[in-house]
Amino acid sequence: MSEPPAGASVHAAWSLQGKAPGQVAYDVQAGSVEPRIAQKYFWAASTETPRADRAHAPEALPWVAFLGGTEAGRPVTGLVETTWSGGRDATGRNSYSARLLLVDWHPTSDAGLTWSSLYDAALDTEWPTTDPGAVHPPHIVLDAAPTTVAKLARYIEHDIGFEWAARSAALLLEGRNVAITLSPEHAGLNAVTRVAVLDGICALLPYGSRAWLTGATWAGHGADHELRLTFALRPRGSQCHAVLAGQPPQEPCTSQGRAYVAELLRLRQKKGIEALLSHLLSHRAPLTPHDAEQALQHLRDLDLQAMVVGDIDQGTSELRNVARLLSRSPLESLIEPEAAKIARHLACRTLPGARSEAERELARSLLLEHWSPRVGAALADELNSWPAESQTPQRVRGILDLAAAAESWDRQAHTVVLTGYLDGGGAREAPNGLRSRGTLLQAIQQDLDANSAAAVHAVLVRRPELALAWLDVNAERGTLDDRLVLRLLRRPASVTEPNAPHWLRGVALIHRELSAAPRDEESIEAFAAVSATAWRTGLYLACHARNPDVLDWLEPELYDVAAGQSGTDEDRGFLIRRIDMLVPRQPGLAGKHAAWADLIQLPLLEWDLPRSRLLADDGKAAAEYAGVLRRLLRRLGLPGRGQETVAAALVGNRLDQVPYPVLWQLTHPQDDPVAGGLESLEGPLLSRIAELLTHAGDWITHGMPAPWEHRLRGRPDLQWLAYTSEIRRLVATRTAAPEQLGDAIVRASPHSRYARRAQTIEYPFAVLEAIKPWLQDHAGRGDAVHRLARHLNRRSGQQALGDLLYYSISQLRFGDLVRHRALEGHEELKDSVERGIKLMRQKPKSSAGLPYDAPRGPVPGTDTDPDRGSKSWLPWRKG
Repeated sequence: MSEPPAGASVHAAWSLQGKAPGQVAYDVQAGSVEPRIAQKYFWAASTETPRADRAHAPEALPWVAFLGGTEAGRPVTGLVETTWSGGRDATGRNSYSARLLLVDWHPTSDAGLTWSSLYDAALDTEWPTTDPGAVHPPHIVLDAAPTTVAKLARYIEHDIGFEWAARSAALLLEGRNVAITLSPEHAGLNAVTRVAVLDGICALLPYGSRAWLTGATWAGHGADHELRLTFALRPRGSQCHAVLAGQPPQEPCTSQGRAYVAELLRLRQKKGIEALLSHLLSHRAPLTPHDAEQALQHLRDLDLQAMVVGDIDQGTSELRNVARLLSRSPLESLIEPEAAKIARHLACRTLPGARSEAERELARSLLLEHWSPRVGAALADELNSWPAESQTPQRVRGILDLAAAAESWDRQAHTVVLTGYLDGGGAREAPNGLRSRGTLLQAIQQDLDANSAAAVHAVLVRRPELALAWLDVNAERGTLDDRLVLRLLRRPASVTEPNAPHWLRGVALIHRELSAAPRDEESIEAFAAVSATAWRTGLYLACHARNPDVLDWLEPELYDVAAGQSGTDEDRGFLIRRIDMLVPRQPGLAGKHAAWADLIQLPLLEWDLPRSRLLADDGKAAAEYAGVLRRLLRRLGLPGRGQETVAAALVGNRLDQVPYPVLWQLTHPQDDPVAGGLESLEGPLLSRIAELLTHAGDWITHGMPAPWEHRLRGRPDLQWLAYTSEIRRLVATRTAAPEQLGDAIVRASPHSRYARRAQTIEYPFAVLEAIKPWLQDHAGRGDAVHRLARHLNRRSGQQALGDLLYYSISQLRFGDLVRHRALEGHEELKDSVERGIKLMRQKPKSSAGLPYDAPRGPVPGTDTDPDRGSKSWLPWRKG
């Protein structure tokens, strides 16, 4: 606060109280104040009867009292000085007189006059005469000089003590009365000095407190009075006691009083006493005794900026305090840290939450009223300070909408906040922060004007990790065809962007924006190095552009994820789905794309290479597929680490789908013999094929290279399967004798046997399937089935393969029709044989007609034919 003016003329109403010569009672003798009103002030200032014999005592006249009041609805200040009149009354006693000056509050406060100023002016003023017939002026003009802050400060610090005065002021603020006593060395303190003491105490309260404060340079302790601050012989009743330059008054009892003392001491230390006094003197509005909180608030207003900032830090800020600060010091005038903090605080108070609508609107209006370019930067910093979970689109858009509302004052407000948020430093380390920013930008990208779009593009080019996160969100939400997205993707292809960063060229290559562009290793590597999840963005873009070549370009990163060396289970699920989109598992696939897809998915699909069996039959797909496998398998070291696993993946699980062209090209390359094949893989491949043949029980070798079939036929464990092939050949001729077919069946069934009391091991499934057509043709034809069974029993010995044949027929292994026809045929055979036996067992009637020595047939029942001596030669006989 600047120093008060050098001087001021104040009009004061006046009144004189005393005794006329020979008069007994005191009354108003003259003045411009209505006697009734004047008497009120004289009475309030009179607390004791002066004694002439105490001229040198502390209670000696003159006495000075200051009284705040209200007259005709206006606040006023009354000054009453009591002195000896120099005359005697009717009883012969020395009489005294009292002079009242009544000044309006506003001119006095406007001039910054304190009690010392008024008393000094009163001492220098010539009072009107009281002679009979004299004309009394309505006012006395006081030529008052305001007490300087420097003078007040020196007096408080050096004469009465700051803490002593601070406690006295706080007690007055609490509504307590304070009695000041004088130590012996100060017993003769004159009235002017005593007024200065009172003034010093009052100076530590807001100036407006003088509207209700009362004080006196002396008050008797035996009389009742309402004076708040007085000098006295000793305190009375509940008065607080303070010894000038000695014992300090007691500490305040209320929280407001204690806080007031603490603030006085703090602000004196921080701001200095002169700044403190200037601030308190600046509060000119009159207060009441009940305005202690307002007085404390005004005191704190000296450090209002620090208080507001401190409350913001502690989360206890009140908007009314912020508003008061900004009314005193516009936001633009505050230093940068505090201004930014206040702006950020106001912005947060505009967001939905636990706050009322009125409070949010007040914060909004304050911020918009004090908007400046600095505010936009501060709001961007506020957004970037939020944890990722707080950066919801609703909250962030609330701040951006606030900036948009400020564009009437600052056309760049929205752009500054948006780009500042997108370019936030914290986003570099936090994937969630990148995700939040990408999500927000995707939500508002269609609403950006050309200026904002250009600024956003500049940020995205500068921040590739943010650009990829944003592209991910657009891919997930199906907005990769948005104008802002395509503008970024096509930027490297523009003639105005010849020096686009390599990572952005990689993006354009993946999305097929660079027409007929060759593979650019540097750009692809720069793209992949942007972030640990750049491969996801690459797959998103590749699927959108239908560019399966990306599997080759990003193979190292994709295979690491698939093999579990990086990424999460969710990443691996994403990888499977996206590769299936790029290279669907359907017939007619191109060789190289199928190979890359299979190899990357190899660890994820239980080590299967399904696309090797879905290649296009164009003469080159198999060679392309095998060529990719040869290069990559060597680099990954897979043949050496798991040849059987790789072989199983290549062969698959179905003999009719084994990709023989791929396998042969892989081990015996025809297109590039110089490169060499994976000869070490040939053995595991044949072993896997042999395993499938054994499991299937059939020699299914369609499409198998002749050298491999020759090698498989030479395997001891597969020779029986070759005989299955022989069975099929014999059946196909339709002329094979049962004995020929039986020999082939015995060779193809080395482990089969029939046993009634032990475990029966049936024919291999392939054998059953191979002889089924023959049985269907011959089951009802004479003794063909019987001949086959008899030959099988004869050739197989204890295996009893003929009996096994009948068992298989009974179990419907060849169907019900074969069983039915076989039974019918054997029934006919049985009837025929039994009729023949019966005829042959008849006794000879005579030998007449035959030569005696003619050879005779064997006696019935004594046939020694080994073929007919078997117990089971007839199927219907038991044992």
